[in-house]
Amino acid sequence: MQRAEVLKRLIEETGLNTKAFSEKAGIPYTTLRSILMRGVGGASVDNVLKVCRTLGITTEELERLAYGTSEEGAAPLTSEMSEFEAFLKNPEHGLFFKDYLDAPEERKREMLTFWQFIKDLEKKKSDSSDTH
Repeated sequence: MQRAEVLKRLIEETGLNTKAFSEKAGIPYTTLRSILMRGVGGASVDNVLKVCRTLGITTEELERLAYGTSEEGAAPLTSEMSEFEAFLKNPEHGLFFKDYLDAPEERKREMLTFWQFIKDLEKKKSDSSDTH
């Protein structure tokens, strides 16, 4: 299940409509509608965090719900970790995530989630340039 689908379901479970939820989250209705229709990958980190906070979930929980990773607090999938560590070894990327290897597990998961967000953005850019 994709992240936007998870967010739609969780918002529906609050009993609020999209407009009321956007007001509660402190983001414009059109922004929330765009996130739900186009996906989370193109949204600003601040807006995704606002939506998650309003729902009472973390971005890690959103990832688990969307991509079926194992129970709360579980480490990311081994394949994701390998790909992420290869990404870190690139000097252009490694500086931003330089503290990853020495970070506590919770921080590592946060960094991995942010990296996934970056990957999604790059994929969208790539897909967009392929169609033009």
